[in-house]
Amino acid sequence: MSFRRISIILIIAAMILTWADISQAGFGISPPRIWNDYLTPGSHFEQTITLSRSEPKEPVEITVEIDAPEIKDWIKIDKGEKFIYPAGPQQFPMTVIVDVPEDAGYSTYYGKMTIKAAPVGVKGQVIVALGALVDIKLRVSGEEFSDFKIRNIGIPDFEEGWPLKFFIELENLGNVKVRPSKVHLDIFDNFHQQKLKSGDIIQMNWVEAFRVGESEGELAVDLKSGQYWADFEIYKNENLVLRDKIRFNVHFEGTLVPKSLFKQAKEFLTASATRLILFTFLGTLILIGLIILGIFSWKRYKKRKLKLEK
Repeated sequence: MSFRRISIILIIAAMILTWADISQAGFGISPPRIWNDYLTPGSHFEQTITLSRSEPKEPVEITVEIDAPEIKDWIKIDKGEKFIYPAGPQQFPMTVIVDVPEDAGYSTYYGKMTIKAAPVGVKGQVIVALGALVDIKLRVSGEEFSDFKIRNIGIPDFEEGWPLKFFIELENLGNVKVRPSKVHLDIFDNFHQQKLKSGDIIQMNWVEAFRVGESEGELAVDLKSGQYWADFEIYKNENLVLRDKIRFNVHFEGTLVPKSLFKQAKEFLTASATRLILFTFLGTLILIGLIILGIFSWKRYKKRKLKLEK
């Protein structure tokens, strides 16, 4: 067998082995598309594509190739077009960032994105890459579209005397800023038996177009330290989009944020009649001591002055 034939066989064998190694890793992506029908000139849009491997024992190099001549300059990858998917995690996020120019024409733009995974090999080694295809479709128009998806909600711990803060993590699906039109709250005791307070939160923070952000609002409450339940309803315009309940905690004043020195002194002085009498007595003793010290110092000064005059 000739040397050339042996070399070809060895190269093919190396390619097969390399392909087998990366195939066992089970490379995939989700979702396999970047579609948006509600972009406007000047829009900023981000979409996360999750890369996955079933057996990420070794790092692989990810290469992103964008085939979209009309809109290639609009598209960037948060990690760059070449980066390392490290060993360990079965899932690894990659964010695609789209910035539509202000002068973009109204149209639907198409393209493809190829995401390749290849072993991080020694220079000169034969490397076979696995690839996944992402479909791109971006429609730019002057139409306004408003919609959002609720990702998470929460009521952070707060102290007696503070207002209740209600947080909603929103994913803005539209091309204009959004927020819930109303959040209705019913506050119950720890056993969820006695209703203590009801109210609506109307003024909440806006979340910008195609962004994920927190919309926050406040409700004035007068609750003592303890655990409570909040039944909530979240509205989009006049439509109820989510109804549920959540437990939250109220703490004593000064637990989460230390009290000011002035407030501590005021509380100390006004805490009880006995403490006030004791503080007044001690203050009087200190004042008398200062007066006696002053008189003694004055007498010594006068004596010294008389000696100098003689």
